[in-house]
Amino acid sequence: MFSLEFWILLTLVCVLGELLTLTFFLLSVGIGAGFAALLNYLNYNSTTQLIVFVVVTIICVLISKPISKKLTSKSSLKKSNSDRLIGEEAIVIKKIIPDEMGTVKILGDTWKAIADEEIAIGEKVIVEKIDGVKLIVNKIK
Repeated sequence: MFSLEFWILLTLVCVLGELLTLTFFLLSVGIGAGFAALLNYLNYNSTTQLIVFVVVTIICVLISKPISKKLTSKSSLKKSNSDRLIGEEAIVIKKIIPDEMGTVKILGDTWKAIADEEIAIGEKVIVEKIDGVKLIVNKIK
């Protein structure tokens, strides 16, 4: 019923598919198909191949689920490029006047910045928020 070529092709398709999706599910199916291919090569009957395929796939899914969860759980906690600036200190390099933008240097980059108070060149500020392409800052007291 199942040929060696079928199991090998299923294994390859699942492993290559896993490289594109990174979900661990296709890898589990591929490992199950690999075991079934081995049994086919050793001349086991189709029923045994199918049972081993299903059992090994289920075991691999159960083992990989906690691993996958652990690897992806922290990804939502990572800040985006600009969000990492919130809470960081910056130095004013162009005077900030209320209702006018100044410029600050932060982590090696320059950003436009606004504040509710006048802040002189050279003073340290802390980034409170980001509004579009400008930082909203407050003087460090």
